[in-house]
Amino acid sequence: MKLFCYRCGKYTNHTVLAEKTIRSNSEYEGHWGEDHYFGECAGCDAITYAISSWDESDWNPHTGEMDSTWKTYPRADTARQSMADDHHLPGKISSIYQEVIGAMNAQLPVLAAIGLRALIEAICRERNIAGGNLEKLIDGLATSGVLSTAQASILHGHRFLGNTAAHEVVSPKPRELVAALEIAETVLRTIYVLPELSKQITTGKKP
Repeated sequence: MKLFCYRCGKYTNHTVLAEKTIRSNSEYEGHWGEDHYFGECAGCDAITYAISSWDESDWNPHTGEMDSTWKTYPRADTARQSMADDHHLPGKISSIYQEVIGAMNAQLPVLAAIGLRALIEAICRERNIAGGNLEKLIDGLATSGVLSTAQASILHGHRFLGNTAAHEVVSPKPRELVAALEIAETVLRTIYVLPELSKQITTGKKP
């Protein structure tokens, strides 16, 4: 079967060494299932542990099947590297950002989403934006000119994801986390990285 190989860095054919299927007891709990696999990459012989999981909320009416969520260890295909210019980030911002990257690579979606929310709040505080909650803080980024109104509007969607994870303990989908991280990284680059890069451009500037 095709699994993500952490050593090859892509999906490759794997020989399944062992597998185990687990299904819920419908008499006592909701309808869910897990398929566990130990696979050996046919290219490099690396061993991967993969879990395909689903529950009744994953029913896709268009296909008539369950949409499975995959996790692979020791590394997932969504494993992220820190952005190249993260050395420009302030200490506290950098620390939270690295923890978010770590949570995503450890495939801990709830913690990653909460971390992303904390990252945006930390940015607002570092920019000395006043506000009693994250909604007002994000609005303050726009009114103070740190971000455009359109960028702040996008961050509000980012806020909803973090709130849901924190207050309702709802696990976001991997693609949602990747999108939220890319939004956060764009904000980090806009506020902290681009001004530093701008200082390197001296041609045509008046002394």
